[in-house]
Amino acid sequence: MFRSFLIQPVKRIIPVLIGFQSVLMCGVAFAKPDSLLSELDNVINTEKQFTDKKKAFLNKITQRLSRTDLAETGKYEVYSTLAKEYEGFISDSAKLYGRKALQAAQQLGDSEKIRDSKIQLARVMARVAMFSDAVGLLDEINKGQLSSPQRIACYKAYIETYIYWIEFQRGNDIDLLVKKRNDYQDSLLSYLPADGYEYAINFGTKCIESGHFQQAENILLACIPSVKQDTREYSVLASILAYLYEKKGETQKQQKYLAMSATSDIRAAIKENLALRELATLLYGKGDTERANSYIKKSLEDANFYNARLRNIQTSRVLPIIDKAYQLDREKYQQKLRVLLVIVSVLSLVLLIGIVFIFRQMRALAKAQKEILQINSKLNELNEELKAANEQQKQTNIHLAEANHIKEKFISQFLEICTEHIEKLDAFKLMVHRKIKAGQINDLLKITSTSEDSMKEQKSLYASFDKAFLNIYPDFVKELNKMLRLEEQYPLNDGKSLNQELRVFALIRLGITDSNKIATFLHYSLRTIYNYRSKVKSKSLNQEVDFEEKVRQIGLLE
Repeated sequence: MFRSFLIQPVKRIIPVLIGFQSVLMCGVAFAKPDSLLSELDNVINTEKQFTDKKKAFLNKITQRLSRTDLAETGKYEVYSTLAKEYEGFISDSAKLYGRKALQAAQQLGDSEKIRDSKIQLARVMARVAMFSDAVGLLDEINKGQLSSPQRIACYKAYIETYIYWIEFQRGNDIDLLVKKRNDYQDSLLSYLPADGYEYAINFGTKCIESGHFQQAENILLACIPSVKQDTREYSVLASILAYLYEKKGETQKQQKYLAMSATSDIRAAIKENLALRELATLLYGKGDTERANSYIKKSLEDANFYNARLRNIQTSRVLPIIDKAYQLDREKYQQKLRVLLVIVSVLSLVLLIGIVFIFRQMRALAKAQKEILQINSKLNELNEELKAANEQQKQTNIHLAEANHIKEKFISQFLEICTEHIEKLDAFKLMVHRKIKAGQINDLLKITSTSEDSMKEQKSLYASFDKAFLNIYPDFVKELNKMLRLEEQYPLNDGKSLNQELRVFALIRLGITDSNKIATFLHYSLRTIYNYRSKVKSKSLNQEVDFEEKVRQIGLLE
């Protein structure tokens, strides 16, 4: 992204993000911000194909160096091309080939090529925070020998170097740097045709800095039709428009052009970028922490790939803030899921009991109808069958009574947990209300910043689960021990709590067999759940049987 800086009173400067970022998608200039974010998400998911394409292109160019008939001039051309292509992709390679191009130009003794190589190498050095080296390299150039295109390129390199330098300093002792940057920009504008692209982006930037927003918008939007899409220039223009709308306070338009620029960076495999990080920061301010977290991590991944210190530092400053907010939102979402899981479990249990009841009643009815058809020929057998039927009905009633008792216990425990959480919530709301009235905001921050309450709630959840489960299946541990080798059996303890391994198999007994769901409920890692399941199954007396299926049969009515 290309941006500039505005000097303000009391030595303040507004940093402007630079870095010529690549292609924008055809036809998206008038798309809605939400659709652009969706497009950006899709492009991020398919990023590998763009990176692989870039690598293949670079490898093809590099292979030309293996030709034995390649003259020194040819080597220079290859090195120069690679330096430019790697400029926004991998900083180390861009610097390596930039130096090789300079060496080749010096061996050729070609002054023009030497000047071109120094300008290109200075651009790379600026991006890797070698600011003094970059300025020194540019200062070596005899300005009187520069052609018009070289002079423009040289001034642009100076401007970029000072912008990166100012950005790196973060407002500390930058007055001289800002002055030099402004001087070179004024010099550059004096050499540029007023109807050209370079003039538009540089003059447009100056208008933004001086507060002439309408003039900046007019010149930048007028430039769009003359700039070819899917080019680096188009991306730069879009990023400057994003900066303009940021200054105007039009965040929707700012978001639109940042999304377009970020999408272009990925499609063109540009790793030295800032649009995605700025977009993440903007979305974080709007409360979209999920996208903000995804984008800032992608930005850090690009910075690490490019391997430039400045971009790593900038992204690392923002990442912890966005990631923390994302984790808090995710925790709230998971809490809602846990509540829904409990509700669904209760409803499922009620439904299961109803189905079992209806099935047994239908079976008993069918048997009674069959007995009625045979009553005339089997009077003696009827008495025995009626006696057996009565006994079976008696057992059925006992079993149903037991099932109803289990259901009542489960519902009672669920209501008790709900009541307890409502009371805790009311107490917390009352405390917050008092703290706010008393102006004790810092106390509230301390309370909400600690995870101690979450740990207590987690322990309370475990205790409530253990209590409810053991009320329903009091002999669970004893029955499980019967399936294990003697030396591997679990102590019965007080019969009121379960350890971590038993708690995993308690959930399996309740029909929750998905390791991901078990890990989420118990707040364990997925690997830990797999280890617990494997460990307990290895203790089985009979390795040939389905151990977990036998666990699910514990406590079934006979």
